[in-house]
Amino acid sequence: MFQKIIIGILSGFLIGLFVTSIFVSKETTFLELFLSKITATSIFTGAICGIYAHKSKSKLKVFLVSIVIGIAIFYLKYIITNHNYDPITMGAFVGAMLGGTFAVIRKITHSIKVYNRLQRHRKKGFTH
Repeated sequence: MFQKIIIGILSGFLIGLFVTSIFVSKETTFLELFLSKITATSIFTGAICGIYAHKSKSKLKVFLVSIVIGIAIFYLKYIITNHNYDPITMGAFVGAMLGGTFAVIRKITHSIKVYNRLQRHRKKGFTH
């Protein structure tokens, strides 16, 4: 569970930096990008999506629910801080990026497990 949360936090951090760099001026420093409201909200969204990704078994559900989580958290941020950068679109974008990240990671780990199981069976003499 902690591994998925850490992946969510790191992915949220990177996605938040990317989105923030689109909206701010060119003269901003890395620290200002890191301390922005968008990056903080993306990190929080990543942690929540990581918790859901650990609980769910379906890649599609993780993707779709991550979009809903992103929209809800960014809209909640809009209500609290009145930071009006189209919270629904931004939340859907961040949620889709996080959901896609978790779906790809789940697919890769599943493929590795299947490949290792196949190699183990081949060593025992089972070919097909």
